[in-house]
Amino acid sequence: MPAIARRNLFHDKVKLIMALVGIVFSVALVTLQLGLLIGAMRNASGIIDHAGADVWVMQKSTRNLDLCDVMLDRRYYQAVATPGVAWGERLIVQFTRWKLVDGRQENVEIVGLYPNSRLSLPWEMVAGNRDRIWAMNGVIIDERERVRFGNEGLPLSLNEQTEILGRAARVVGFCRGVGSFTTSPYVFCDYKRGLDFSGMTQRQTKYVVLKARPGVSPEELRDRVRERLTEAEAYTADEFSRKTRWYWMYGTGMGIGIMFGAVLGVIVGVVIVSQTMYSATVERLREYGTLKALGMGNFTLGMIILRQSLIAGLLGYVMASALSYYMGTCLPAYNVPLHVPPALVGAMFFVTVGICVSASITSVLRVFRLEPAMVFRS
Repeated sequence: MPAIARRNLFHDKVKLIMALVGIVFSVALVTLQLGLLIGAMRNASGIIDHAGADVWVMQKSTRNLDLCDVMLDRRYYQAVATPGVAWGERLIVQFTRWKLVDGRQENVEIVGLYPNSRLSLPWEMVAGNRDRIWAMNGVIIDERERVRFGNEGLPLSLNEQTEILGRAARVVGFCRGVGSFTTSPYVFCDYKRGLDFSGMTQRQTKYVVLKARPGVSPEELRDRVRERLTEAEAYTADEFSRKTRWYWMYGTGMGIGIMFGAVLGVIVGVVIVSQTMYSATVERLREYGTLKALGMGNFTLGMIILRQSLIAGLLGYVMASALSYYMGTCLPAYNVPLHVPPALVGAMFFVTVGICVSASITSVLRVFRLEPAMVFRS
């Protein structure tokens, strides 16, 4: 029976191409939509996930990493005095304005780090040295922003002078893979300079990040901080990461929109493949009727149609996966938050099988209702 399925499928090249187009379009669309969702979530909580802290302390009612009210600087001293704290640091994450030489302004998010910070921020340098941000008003920005923040058509370069909120700054390095959920890139700088860049005073801060001592779990330290600082809020890094992702993905409706687009992709694929398979089945009804008249059962005939669909699905899956993986490696260089991990590509195999099985149902039912006597009619 597999030979019959292959011959039927490859006999009509036009219908095969139509089926492949539907499968490739559907699988690639769903993969890229989910890749955008994964990439956006990684960007939304990237600072939290890579910082290396166990507990984050912040002002109450904070919704996510990017939107946080200032709190009094004395919260830092209260937090680090909590039993079980190995070390703690202040951290600034604040929107501000970057002014280019030609007068254009761009929104950025300042990330102010303490000198010799133990936080792993930024987590991948491609040019310059992180330690230079503590001298010469240095700042570090992701390499993908070089064109956008360049001047007169030239990309941003090392040691280039710029201005942030009216204060002088110098680009001392470029990092990689440090994207934000918003269109405002993260800019790393010295903590004191970050206060100036963000318009905050020395009595204010945004976050206090803590590292637990060996033998103290993040959850235990979080509970101790909450008991000690009733005016502030504390989350473990995992909790704050999930809270930030949830806000941007579902609180704003973006995640629901992406998932809706993925569902539409599956529906489109099922419709296109179903129509193609049904058309090919109708053209061969007399052949199926002959096989029925010779004693072939409905189950065997149905498996022929299902195999046709699965063979087309396998071919389409391979092409769609190659296309999606290629786009997943190229588009991030253009600041598109797309991430296509191997696990997603593997999961799409089962989605493809589901599309093919669903698309075969109408054709299989048509053959099941077929009367063998039709082959004897003129």
